[in-house]
Amino acid sequence: MADPSTKEIIIGEVIDALGEHALDTVSPSNNLPSPPKDNTSPDDDFLPHCITQQPIPKPLRGPRTPHSIMIGLNKECPRWAPGSVIKWVAWTQGFKTPADATHAATHLQLACTKWNDLAVGVTFEWVKETKDATFALCHGGDSGGTLASAFFPNANDLNMMLVYNPAFSMPRWKANLWKVFTHELGHVLGLRHEFALDVNPETGKVFEAAKSVQLGPRNELSVMNYSRSPPEIQPSDVESTRAFYALREGEGGAPAMVGLTEVVDYEPM
Repeated sequence: MADPSTKEIIIGEVIDALGEHALDTVSPSNNLPSPPKDNTSPDDDFLPHCITQQPIPKPLRGPRTPHSIMIGLNKECPRWAPGSVIKWVAWTQGFKTPADATHAATHLQLACTKWNDLAVGVTFEWVKETKDATFALCHGGDSGGTLASAFFPNANDLNMMLVYNPAFSMPRWKANLWKVFTHELGHVLGLRHEFALDVNPETGKVFEAAKSVQLGPRNELSVMNYSRSPPEIQPSDVESTRAFYALREGEGGAPAMVGLTEVVDYEPM
């Protein structure tokens, strides 16, 4: 019998600390809704924002738990190895109701299907067990004006995509949560915010401290930009993401590059 993986050991420790139902999962609805129309509503003036430094997910909070297309992050452009399947799971704990958990899982499945249909170089797949997942969708509690948050490609055993209270309290954004998830999945693919290199006029510094590089033309309508309307994947997003995942090593094993920045491939855990 094979020794347990690091991920399985961590999962066991979480269950020991928080109880056998701490990591119970929920399935997306078998009847995926048609993408809802973007109708106006009283929350039209809401401008969401996104974070990639996350709080502790609600299912992992407890007295015994430890508190511990721009692309690129500091000295590398991280991406998943081309052709990878990024598997995800949805946890039920932390959501106000089981219906909210199912709603979130169903809309993430819809967003995954959208990206999968665009054939950008990697695909997403829902799984039932946390031990088989690269990331978990879970509730993050309240985080001001943030609807959801995600992560960039990395070597972690398990990553988190968090969805927050405002995503359920405003009807327009709840109905279009799948579009919010298309933005978050952009981060999972390795995409930075469209404005990452822009200078904040109030501080004189770039909006995002971690360095990024530009691949392809700018597009203010990019799914990776902020807007008072739910985001939409643009043809330029698709073209740039495909180009990113089409980059290959050069002669003699020279690493793929975006400008002067090395592309680093990660295998999903």
